[in-house]
Amino acid sequence: MADAVASSLRRMILTGELAPGRRVTQDELAKMLGVSTMPIREALLRLVAEGMISAAANRSFSVVSTTLDDIRDIFWTHSVLAGELTRRACEHSTDELIEVLRDAREDYLEALSAGQRERMQEANWRFHKAINSAAAAPKLLLVLRTTLRFFPDFRDDVPGWPELAGRWHRHVLDAFLQGRPDEARQAAEAHVREAGEILVAHARSLGLWSDAEAEAATGSAPR
Repeated sequence: MADAVASSLRRMILTGELAPGRRVTQDELAKMLGVSTMPIREALLRLVAEGMISAAANRSFSVVSTTLDDIRDIFWTHSVLAGELTRRACEHSTDELIEVLRDAREDYLEALSAGQRERMQEANWRFHKAINSAAAAPKLLLVLRTTLRFFPDFRDDVPGWPELAGRWHRHVLDAFLQGRPDEARQAAEAHVREAGEILVAHARSLGLWSDAEAEAATGSAPR
């Protein structure tokens, strides 16, 4: 239950439903999510540790501002980890792995053309899972997964995002077919960084998150 509550609160923070600076209490959030205060408290403590919530002495909590630079930092971290996992997977590549990647890519493109969102997500998940498993680096994968907590849930609704995944599949698969681990790493890193910039541009259009440089220049409070 605490996992589900924490996930819901992260989404509400990253999509602006819980605005930066807003003070919340355990009782308020429990009513909002329809749960008891026990999982709310555990979830809030997790988000405090993650830097998304701050705790006050009066047992209230405040939403911490997330800036566009914060999002870029998260995507940069994710890109380095994803790049290294992809490089290692390419070094350990087999005919079976390449076949799984090829099938997942073809399935993704067919789903994209048909507008089948759930099928796209499943095919993309299979592509990533195959690479991460082949990398044989469980601790590195664990760190990678922690960065996913900071990714908003509306990614598939971002213009250009679905097409970007299709291009990335092709570049990575080409590197695997040619046995070029460094090119595979570069393709993965470039894909994640581009995805981050696409998401930042989308966030600006929606008025989500704040611009750290603008705040510093004007002294304004987070939006």
